[in-house]
Amino acid sequence: MKTSPSVPFELKQLPLPIAIIDNNLEIKECSDFFYTFFGLLKSGKQPISLKDLMGEISKPLSKIGKKPIKEFFTRITNKGEVKWYKLILYPSNTKTLFYAHFDEVTKKKMALDFSLQAERIARIGSWEVDLINHKIFWSEMTRQIHEVPKNYVPDLEKGINFYKEGENRDRIIKVVSEAIEKGTSYDVELIIVTAKGNEKWVRAIGNAEMVNGKASKIFGVFQDIDKTKRESIKYKELTDRMRMAVESSNIGIWDYDIVNNNLVWDDNMYSLYQVKKEDFTGVVQAWESTVHPDDKERSLKAVEDAIVGKKEFNTEFRIKTSDGSIRYIHGRGKVFRDDNDNPIRMIGANTDVSRIKKVDNRLRILLNTTEKQNKSLLNFAHIVSHNLRSHSSNLSMLTGMLLDNTSPDKQQRFLEMIRISSERLDETIVQLNEVIKIQTDDHKNFQWVKVKSILENNLEGINALVEEVMPKIQLEMPDTLKVYAIKPYLSSIFLNLLTNSIKYRDPKRKLRLKITASHEQDETIITFKDNGRGIDLKRHGEKLFGMYKTFHGNKDAKGVGLFISKNQMDSMGAVINVESKVDKGTTFSLHFNNKVSNEG
Repeated sequence: MKTSPSVPFELKQLPLPIAIIDNNLEIKECSDFFYTFFGLLKSGKQPISLKDLMGEISKPLSKIGKKPIKEFFTRITNKGEVKWYKLILYPSNTKTLFYAHFDEVTKKKMALDFSLQAERIARIGSWEVDLINHKIFWSEMTRQIHEVPKNYVPDLEKGINFYKEGENRDRIIKVVSEAIEKGTSYDVELIIVTAKGNEKWVRAIGNAEMVNGKASKIFGVFQDIDKTKRESIKYKELTDRMRMAVESSNIGIWDYDIVNNNLVWDDNMYSLYQVKKEDFTGVVQAWESTVHPDDKERSLKAVEDAIVGKKEFNTEFRIKTSDGSIRYIHGRGKVFRDDNDNPIRMIGANTDVSRIKKVDNRLRILLNTTEKQNKSLLNFAHIVSHNLRSHSSNLSMLTGMLLDNTSPDKQQRFLEMIRISSERLDETIVQLNEVIKIQTDDHKNFQWVKVKSILENNLEGINALVEEVMPKIQLEMPDTLKVYAIKPYLSSIFLNLLTNSIKYRDPKRKLRLKITASHEQDETIITFKDNGRGIDLKRHGEKLFGMYKTFHGNKDAKGVGLFISKNQMDSMGAVINVESKVDKGTTFSLHFNNKVSNEG
């Protein structure tokens, strides 16, 4: 190894693995610690270039220039160990020599590899939503789970819409809303529909970072639990059936010792099969003799498939009892295995499903009805969280006005307003109860609703807010005007548009709100036109009806009102449009289809 007289300091004495190289990557000088670091002896053949030390030279190193270069490489030590090193190359002032600093990163590299491997095996990804700058980060694994391209750019609404429509999407909206509003964390297991259309169980864990009582970001991890969740669901189903078998006198439990071919029945099994204990030999062949000849081959195949691990034992078959009658049996079992995965035992239950076979159609109707009821309950939760807040705020304002005024006349007036507001609150609760009624007909909730009476009731429900602001409100429509809609949804939409006009009024001028109705061909159009602050549609138009989107900086703005109203209009097959100019005002138009049969 050659020496370099131009080095301005005693490099040899530095307690660091440092070397000086030239443009040809030859080592010109190095510290004494360099030899110790790489386990080299000062005597004998030594590396004279980076290639001798590192092996293959990467393209960045082969084009060494003015900028620092960082490279990782492996080297086998004298003890036969493979170690990872990091090389950082800095150009000197002469630009003809370079300082090379080495660091061993084997443990860090292994930790990183293990971390990435664990992420791949556990299929866990990370994510973060910057609520201030409206930026979202998804890790590579999070993108893989969603089955989107590596260059996919997510946003909060797109992320929410991956969740399966209905219970799963409503659940994630609820927990994310609470995290943003209250700073709470969440840990939920839900179903998403990936970009490729695949349904997948995931575990979503989120936390909120609060600054001055307001969420600045939410972050967490996202795990693909589809396989384990589906196995868990199957196991739970099995457990539930086992428990039901114990509790029901019409279900029998059996225990099959696979190794010794010994079958044990409980008393219910003997009753179910109409077999006497003394006539039962306790081997599988005794059970085979009771199975209907037409079902025997299929039933035995089901047992064999379960034992070899092809699929669990879950089948139906017929048996012939001692009196010659035929019974339908549903058999289900679980195979237990030893440490070497050999089958040793199978435990299960038999159920007489003869009656169930006769009422199967009735049960299907009941299940469909229950599913529709669950969807209605979720809709109910959304309306409760948004609409009742307006009524509670109104009553709170009226109570404050009553306490602040000692004049008997004014107190009497405020008491009357509280009475009216309470009545409107009661009407809202009645409407909310209608939402959760069991639906057996897709149009059972639809009816011809008088528009003007709904608007007047909503105005009475927010009479304290109207009293405080004193807006000029014009209702220009016939008393008899009707639209075909879901009444609670229509009331919810009207209430949201009314309160929005008041909340986002221009403080420099008196609020004017004009509500009109018109007929155009086969539709009725209801418009809400105000002279408020207006919305910059060029800037916010695409996200106007998005969840948690706010545009005026009001502290009480939640960004869910228009999102809910848009979804309610969609549910009714109606359309909501908006026109707006900043500092001029906003016009919302609601379009309802009049071409419906059985007009009332």
